Amino acid sequence: MRPIEMITEESFGRFGRLIRFPDEDRTNFYIVADGGEKPWRLAVYRYWNDTIRRIECHPDSMESFEPLDGTTILIAAEHETPEDYHAFLLDRPVILEKGVWHQTLTLTGESSVKITENADVYSVYYDLPAEVSVGIG
Repeated sequence: MRPIEMITEESFGRFGRLIRFPDEDRTNFYIVADGGEKPWRLAVYRYWNDTIRRIECHPDSMESFEPLDGTTILIAAEHETPEDYHAFLLDRPVILEKGVWHQTLTLTGESSVKITENADVYSVYYDLPAEVSVGIG
């Protein structure tokens, strides 16, 4: 089992970015990301799994994960090294960059997140060499 990391700009920076106002920005409206030429969709995703064997990536789409209910662990890995994943406590909204391997697990029996991604998402899957589980203690 890997340690669960807190999401900070430093710990999460190579996978994506936090959805927040920059420290130096004093405006009341800040565009964190836009979909470019592709339309976006908003979705809610509910899951019950506390183990995974497969992760996925979207080569052509960034994707936001915004916690709604439960306690979520977000697995993330750079595109070139999917087996070198990190496990983050998803306690704030983030955006994954294109091509970042990811998956969600719950610590509370059931969790849900809000997702924003391209309306036409292409997914690639990677089977991990062993089952990944999370837990406290």
